Amino acid sequence: MSAVEKIQYPDEFLDEENISQNINTLWGKAIPIWEHRKYLYDRYTRKYDTNDVIVALEFYISTIASGYFGGKEPQFKVNRINKTKKGILQKIFNKIFGDKNNPDDYQTIIDYITKYNDNGSFFYDCVKDYIITDACYGLIYENNDNEEVYANTSSLTSVAIWNYDTPAQKIGLLRYWAENSNNGGLITHLELITKNYKKHYIDGIEQKSINKNNKVDFKEKDSKKVLWDDVPIFAVENPDGLALFENVVTLIKKHEQVIKNNANIFQYNDDAKLKITGFTPQNDALIQATEENGEGKVDNNGNPVMVKNPARILEDEAILNAKVFYTPDNTGDIGWVIKEINDTATENHKKTCLDMALMISGVPNVTDQGFTDADNSSALEKKFFPLDQVLQQADKLFKKEFLRMWEMITTRINLKKGTEYDFRDIEVILTRNLPSNNQEIVDNWLKLRGLLSDKTVIDHLPFDLDSESELAEIDAQNEANMQKNMENMQMLGSEEDGKNMELSQSKDDRTKKDISKNKQTDTKQPTNNIQDTKLQQQ
Repeated sequence: MSAVEKIQYPDEFLDEENISQNINTLWGKAIPIWEHRKYLYDRYTRKYDTNDVIVALEFYISTIASGYFGGKEPQFKVNRINKTKKGILQKIFNKIFGDKNNPDDYQTIIDYITKYNDNGSFFYDCVKDYIITDACYGLIYENNDNEEVYANTSSLTSVAIWNYDTPAQKIGLLRYWAENSNNGGLITHLELITKNYKKHYIDGIEQKSINKNNKVDFKEKDSKKVLWDDVPIFAVENPDGLALFENVVTLIKKHEQVIKNNANIFQYNDDAKLKITGFTPQNDALIQATEENGEGKVDNNGNPVMVKNPARILEDEAILNAKVFYTPDNTGDIGWVIKEINDTATENHKKTCLDMALMISGVPNVTDQGFTDADNSSALEKKFFPLDQVLQQADKLFKKEFLRMWEMITTRINLKKGTEYDFRDIEVILTRNLPSNNQEIVDNWLKLRGLLSDKTVIDHLPFDLDSESELAEIDAQNEANMQKNMENMQMLGSEEDGKNMELSQSKDDRTKKDISKNKQTDTKQPTNNIQDTKLQQQ
């Protein structure tokens, strides 16, 4: 089996009654894959590379691609099924969808779990492993605090086991670690996880190093039951078994060779020999070595042993240090023996290797003029278009595995809490990490207010905001504003009532005065009438 193939066995291969006799075989299948991934990882870091010239294009390609694909945290959105879709699904499948699944409650649970697990860090670690070593893995479990946990585990020490179904399904995860022994050797530990059990094995043979040539004898140390409906792992493996830069390693080596060749030529010319014609030195370059008694030294075959002539060394140094040199022969000449460099040809060769390596991997060259002239997000997206095409397969694989992970977690929540959430309502959103014009993004999303919920708008703003917290703050702010407005209205109402009371009292006072005047007038009027009568009688 080559290192790029999956580890595949029938389901019964991992049954508890069979695994004790199969564990050594399983190790033999996994170790070549881990050795190949270790080679890829060393190519990425170039930490232990002893070459004179190292141009770590593998590091550049992997870093740019990992940041582009995994730099932004994935979003998990619970979709709401409208009445029309519910009716159609019920008619076709004779099943009611969405009625028992409160989207708000389900979304809150998902948001809580992702925050607890540092979702962005988990995703980036998995993407980086996938791009560098062609695979990534994670463990899913429930901790002592009854929290649902998913954590990254290194692809250098982990590998998935698949069955022969169509499509192939994961039936286990094998991972190892090496422990230093008291004797200075290594003790190899294995952990095998299936949907039924988690077993721990120890190699009974102490090793000097971990490699495929070792003879091993793994014995079971302990075993635990697994209480999940599926293998509780997160696993994405490249179907072609290729790291992102693996197809361009040869071009990278050629690129380094051109630079190394040029460096060697420069070094050769720096240490160039002086060529002199028409002149014969007075001392020979080599002389026969002598014994302590002064006799000439010979080897076992009777041939003289020759050494550098000290007198010639001094003569050559004198010539090199002389300001003027004369050749007795009129045809004599003096000059340095150097190698000529065709700078145009070497630069073109070097550029060709670089451009081809970046083109095949899909990563843009950030030093070319087209990239530096890209002054807006649309232009940058065009520069990253090839990389986006290269990563389309990874996009689909990650979305599929994330949905599988949430299926397991949702099933466990439903079992423990008596709920009926449906993982198929979750939409996995993977956003590419590109420099963007924040003002443009904000304006575009604010224009959608009214068509989309405020939560959706806030989630897509480029400020790393928590939509739930922000909406709660807005509600609290609105409630406080309403309370304040009511208090202000009450205060205004009290003042208005006071003014009205004063006006009323003033009006009452005027009314009383008018009544008093009228009474006085009425009292005087009868008296006048009597007097007038008396006058008339007279």
